[in-house]
Order: sequence, then structure tokens, then C-alpha cells
Amino acid sequence: MPRFVESTKRDPYRNFNFRVLLNNVEVYACRKISGLTGTVEVVKFRSGNSVSSVDELSPGRTHFEPVTLEAGLTNDTAFQDWATQLIRHEASPGLRAVEPDYRRTVEILVYDLDHNKVVKKFILHNAWCSKFTAMSELAAEANEILVEIVELQHEGFTIEQVA
Repeated sequence: MPRFVESTKRDPYRNFNFRVLLNNVEVYACRKISGLTGTVEVVKFRSGNSVSSVDELSPGRTHFEPVTLEAGLTNDTAFQDWATQLIRHEASPGLRAVEPDYRRTVEILVYDLDHNKVVKKFILHNAWCSKFTAMSELAAEANEILVEIVELQHEGFTIEQVA
């Protein structure tokens, strides 16, 4: 009977072991992060002398969907301070924050099942906050935690395999 030996583990990573870093500092105990999506526009073209009725297709501009982070409301204000920088104009009274003060590198670290080591790293480039929800809905009969929500725009992401 043949023996099959698998050299690498093929189990998929779990979606509940992750951390978020802002400029290399862990700042956000998120409970949920939206997916990372990049899309390339399709450009249709047909020359005037073409005998074909089929459009030629070429890649166009790349677009990245915003990323939404949800976290329990705590006393740590590091992420909140950054998230409200453009809303409250804190960098310069009466003026918006200037480049590159409001853009940050955001890293999402995915850990193994035992939460011992990082197995994947997703890096958002030139991220900035476009929407901030300071707290979730309040309800006297509810039993949930307060949640703050941040929506980040970014100029792309990279995925790093961690050894």
C-alpha cells in the first residue's frame, strides 16, 4: 500500500485570530474586519475598421474597496484620535490635516489556531479614515457591548507570507 507524506500543512487559517497594527503599534482589538477587495476595470475597445463584432478587452484602472473595522469601545483612544483627525480638523485649527499626517500603514496580522505565531500579514497602503461611528446604538433592553466602527480608504494592499 503506498504511503502519502504531506510536506506542508494545508488546513485553512481561521478568521478569528487576528490583530491590527497602526504604524507598527497594536491599537485596535477588532471583533470584525470587512474583506479586502481589489478590482481591475475592464476597458472595451473596438477599432473602426474591425471586421469582428467582438470587443477587445483590456485592463483599466484598479479600484480597492474600503475596509471596515468594528471594535468594542474602550478607553484606548489611539485609533479614535486618528479616525477623527479629518473630521475634527485637530492637526491645524480651521484646516484639515496635511499630507501625509492623516495617511497611515495599517497591518492586519493573522495568527495560527493556537495564537502563537503570525501566518499571514495584510498591509493597507496610505490608509485614511473616511467614516467614523463613535458608538453603536444604545438600547436599555440590550445586552451587547458598545462598538465603534471605522471605514478606511486605501491605495491598495499587499499580502505577505510569514515564515
